[in-house]
Amino acid sequence: MFKGRKITKLLEKYAEADTKKGELQMVSELEQFGKPAVRHTIEAFQQRKLAPAKAQSLLEKLCDDSSIEDIVPLIGESYDEVRRVAKEMIIKRWKKSSLPLLIEYLKSPDFYSRTSATELLATFKNQSCEPELVSMFNGADAERKRNIIRILSKTGGQVAKKLMISALSDESWQVRLSAVKSLGKMKAPESVDPLIERLTEDDRQMKRLALDALGAIGDKRAGRPMMELLKDDDLLIRQKATDYIIEIAESDIVPDVINLMNDKDVNVRRCAAEVLNNLKDPRTGDVLIKAIKDSDWWVRQIATDSLAQLKGDNVLKAFIAMTRDPDESIRRCAVEFFNKVIHKSALEPLIELLKDQDWWVREKAVTALAKLKDKRAIAPLAEMISDEEVKWVVPGALAEIGGDEVFESMKEFLFDDQKAVRIETIKALGKLKSMDAVSDLKECLKDTDKDVRSEAVSTLKQLTGKVFKPEEEPTPQEVLQAAVPGGSAAEGAILTEAILVVDLCRSTEIAARYGDSFALDLTRILTETVTPIARREKFRFMKSTGDGFLITFVKVYNSIRFAMEVLKQISKHNEKVDKAARIDLSFAINLGETRIDAKGDRLGVATNMTFRVEGVKPEGLIPIENGMAKEDMPVVNRILVTENVEKEIKGMEGIKTRMVGLFELKGITGLHKVYELTSVE
Repeated sequence: MFKGRKITKLLEKYAEADTKKGELQMVSELEQFGKPAVRHTIEAFQQRKLAPAKAQSLLEKLCDDSSIEDIVPLIGESYDEVRRVAKEMIIKRWKKSSLPLLIEYLKSPDFYSRTSATELLATFKNQSCEPELVSMFNGADAERKRNIIRILSKTGGQVAKKLMISALSDESWQVRLSAVKSLGKMKAPESVDPLIERLTEDDRQMKRLALDALGAIGDKRAGRPMMELLKDDDLLIRQKATDYIIEIAESDIVPDVINLMNDKDVNVRRCAAEVLNNLKDPRTGDVLIKAIKDSDWWVRQIATDSLAQLKGDNVLKAFIAMTRDPDESIRRCAVEFFNKVIHKSALEPLIELLKDQDWWVREKAVTALAKLKDKRAIAPLAEMISDEEVKWVVPGALAEIGGDEVFESMKEFLFDDQKAVRIETIKALGKLKSMDAVSDLKECLKDTDKDVRSEAVSTLKQLTGKVFKPEEEPTPQEVLQAAVPGGSAAEGAILTEAILVVDLCRSTEIAARYGDSFALDLTRILTETVTPIARREKFRFMKSTGDGFLITFVKVYNSIRFAMEVLKQISKHNEKVDKAARIDLSFAINLGETRIDAKGDRLGVATNMTFRVEGVKPEGLIPIENGMAKEDMPVVNRILVTENVEKEIKGMEGIKTRMVGLFELKGITGLHKVYELTSVE
């Protein structure tokens, strides 16, 4: 009794000691009591009379090898700090000697004891315990089997692998899933055939996990069996199968993939086209050329990309023929191909495409001709001064072709009524480094548009080394009346555009809390921020949606720069105001076809989809691999983009996106991938 009271007193003093010297004195006295001091320290820790750090430090000094019987039982303690300290001490001191005790704790009725024992045994990765664990596995309940599988997946011995493979046939679904996961982590080649059998099961989760396991193992035998999953109803399974086939399959599957290109299901053809694109086998040329006429835009795009890498005379001839195809989508593929494959045989066909009815085809023809750098294209390009939709890209193309003869062709563009054309021409003259342009550039210093004058100042300095100042400053009214790029479209026209929706978050809540006038003031600030930036980025159409705007652009890149610049400016506003006056925004960007009504408004599925994406919420997120968790998804000051946009900007320098996940969008069939734009330079 006296000894116990003495130890308790010393522990109280130790707990209250506020210097190292005081602590060491108490430790020195407690060490003299041996095991009783250890047990009293544990009791004080359990009763929370000792802080965790002090308790751990004291126990590490008081315990010897024989203290294992006092420490190991603490892994079942309900107080998490006691469990943590016990586990850390076991790892440091009793890695081998604790094995028999920990194995016994796997049978414990206490949840903490079982879980902690599993964690420790998995950490130790000691193969010597495999036989005993395998013996325990037989007759164990599902939870204990899963714990044993977790441990054995870390030990990685042959005995462990054999048990995992046998567990694939266990009566418990959860045990089978655990075995599949673990075999993937162990990358056991001997498990390939049993895992392939799991691919035929009806259970979706089992198929997904089996795919992941086979993908991790990377054995080429799994390539052909995975082919069947390209027809699966589950989007995630189809995509996983596609990705893994690309990683592990050999070219002997090409004939089978080619057969899938004739499937009635567009999703199957998409997956097959992706596989063919990545296999880059010469045998795929003919079937990919045929795929250019597929009804699905995605299949056409993948086929075009793949053929651009295959090249070859037959491919070139096929695409030259496509430039004359009556189908607009085929001509788009053709001109896209010749932007990737630069070949002199395309000169005349591309010049003909400058007269195409589709503005997108004309614009891509301009950029393709620029890459050819053939001076025979100069005159046809100069004639495009009358093309209101595309002429803004011509000066840059002429500058890329280069030569003294392009200067005269560019002069007319320098004083065009479209601001965007004038700016692009000034930039192009800077690239040409033509001193003959100086006098004309000086005239641009009188332009009514601030951005045009600024570009002229910059280019003149680049050419002459001198700093020029605009001769006159425009009034604010002149700035607001500056030319709007993009022109207008006739009623009923179908345009392919970058569609952007920006919305003021929580506007209804703000109005209810602070009043309508306060909310309207925030909307005014947003309008004043948005309008000049939209002009600068050459918007084609803009309308107010009450709490935000619907805006379209000719180029996806301009829509992205617009969104990032608006966020940047609003962020500066937020730094200067109190919390109530903060403006939080939500953006969505899509790329697709819009139909123009009598008022110029944008209608159609692509527009509806943009509004749906802008409004997605974390609770609607379907998490996928490499995507976000619901709790990580941003809800304000975000720029979400569709898969069409992500594909368009992929590889563009300075632009980065990250996967958010899948969403169901009201009124739009299927599941849709959504990405977040994270940066643009």
